[in-house]
Amino acid sequence: MRGVDVTVITSKIDRKLPEYELSEGIHIYRLSSKILPKLEVALNFPWLNYTLTPKNQRRIDNIIKKHRPEVLHLHNHMFDLAFSASMVRRRYKIPLMITIHTVIKHSRQFYNYLLYPADRILLRKTVIERADLIICPDYNILRYVEEAFKVNNHLIIPYGIDRLESPSFEKLDRIKRKYGLKGKKIILSLGHVHELRNRIDLIKAMPRIIEKVPTAILLIVGAVITDSPLKKVALLGIQNHVVFTGHVPHSDISAFLSLAEIEAHWLNQENPEDTSLGIASLECMSFSKPIIAVANEDTYGKGVLLNEKNCIIARPNDPDYLADSIIDLLVNEEKRNNIGHNACETIKEFFSWECICRKTLKAYEELIASTIK
Repeated sequence: MRGVDVTVITSKIDRKLPEYELSEGIHIYRLSSKILPKLEVALNFPWLNYTLTPKNQRRIDNIIKKHRPEVLHLHNHMFDLAFSASMVRRRYKIPLMITIHTVIKHSRQFYNYLLYPADRILLRKTVIERADLIICPDYNILRYVEEAFKVNNHLIIPYGIDRLESPSFEKLDRIKRKYGLKGKKIILSLGHVHELRNRIDLIKAMPRIIEKVPTAILLIVGAVITDSPLKKVALLGIQNHVVFTGHVPHSDISAFLSLAEIEAHWLNQENPEDTSLGIASLECMSFSKPIIAVANEDTYGKGVLLNEKNCIIARPNDPDYLADSIIDLLVNEEKRNNIGHNACETIKEFFSWECICRKTLKAYEELIASTIK
């Protein structure tokens, strides 16, 4: 804990969890919430919830008065807890730091006509402009913050990544049998499946991959929130080569990584310069697996991601190029191993928790000092 007392306020989505618990020295308070229906405008996000009630506001006040925090650290600006954090900032004069994790953007332009004003006007005025510091995990989020909110009080601190524990033989065997993976060359794709992550390019690439590597199988791990990729799989007649697992426990991810040859995952942005890797891909790199993605090579700064060295940068809307890149990795074990090794070393150097904690604590200290002045 590095001598820092941490109190977490979050929404209570899982009804089985207690409203309060002390876990590893961290005070965790869960606010009663109402689960909202899935909405297409919110990409059918299954955990959309509402906590902005008078009862919860009184409870937040009591928590703040009890623990007297020196810094508020809000994660994401789009949920209603952002309004609560903004009100606490104003009421108690506690400096507010916001980490922006997600660009508010929809795959359908119609919804962007609704989302953009909500983001760039409502959230900007009520949340962003009340923040003392904006934390961006990468340069793509930083550009979004500058363009959408016209602010420059930002700082880049990437996500911290731990290498997952190696899975047991029993777990590996169970997953192999469950999904029919024995004897297969596995292309793993981690992350929930919605229209900004629909894997259509990957699915379109599979017939060409199967032709060269008949044992290849695309394993998509994550909750399936849209049916467009399933329809594409059926249309191409490749049901035996594409598996959708649905939501799985995070404890199973290391087993999927152990079994995979490579990981392929990206957002469907029209401009690769606006696309980052995300935590799933970084976790794969930490597991010494080569990743292939459409992304900005400089998203974490010059020299961190190096195409053909510690990752493979693909092109959007080019399934043939994607297929050739994947085939090259599947048939070239030495290249896979070299890129995987370099990927793991990159995570150790730039994304270790030691490095990320040091940067975060420094940001807290500087924010407190500037407020005192």
